[in-house]
Amino acid sequence: MKIGYPRQSYGMTMLDLVVTMAIAAILVAVAVPSFDSYIRQNAVFSDRKLLNSTLMSARYEAVARNKTVSLCPSADGESCSNDWSDGWIVFLDDGEGSGTARDGVHNGDELIVGASIYEGDGHFSVVDVSENSALTYLSFNEFGRPAVGGRQVSRPILIQICDSNNDDIFARGLMLIGTGRVIQTIDANGDGIHESRFADSLNTLSSTANLSCAAS
Repeated sequence: MKIGYPRQSYGMTMLDLVVTMAIAAILVAVAVPSFDSYIRQNAVFSDRKLLNSTLMSARYEAVARNKTVSLCPSADGESCSNDWSDGWIVFLDDGEGSGTARDGVHNGDELIVGASIYEGDGHFSVVDVSENSALTYLSFNEFGRPAVGGRQVSRPILIQICDSNNDDIFARGLMLIGTGRVIQTIDANGDGIHESRFADSLNTLSSTANLSCAAS
């Protein structure tokens, strides 16, 4: 005679399902903010790399051509605008044609040597740190030194990049100092926000105020 045994069920019970869903919800709650931060941070890093490359290219063109080369914000890749977040153009600021030399405005027949129409979500600003004033153009003279208003300047200039939400934690910057050198900002005091940096007359790097996207 065969003795029968009850079949055992190995399926998922309601309790198992609830526990699994709870664990999944916790993992998603932890992972999504981290992934969002990663995306925003990488976007800012990419924008900073693009701007740094543009600055170095403009400086090289100025020295190679022995002329002043300027950058200005541009929405169409041809004329200057007032918002660096539109994009920018790099041009020989030599007054060719009916233009005005070293005025930071592309006009006349001045040759455009580079252009970038920005399609991202970041926000950019260019500030004369000593004067605490926004700049609508940057220039490099024939020696590769920064210039404003046709004159070489030794005071630092801050190029600030903010993310789409203008969150100070993600703000990054480039400091253009009098030698034409470009320095990346750092979080020197460990508060999670980068500070602007510049070199004094002894070429000693110093930190100044925290980057602030609200002021950009």
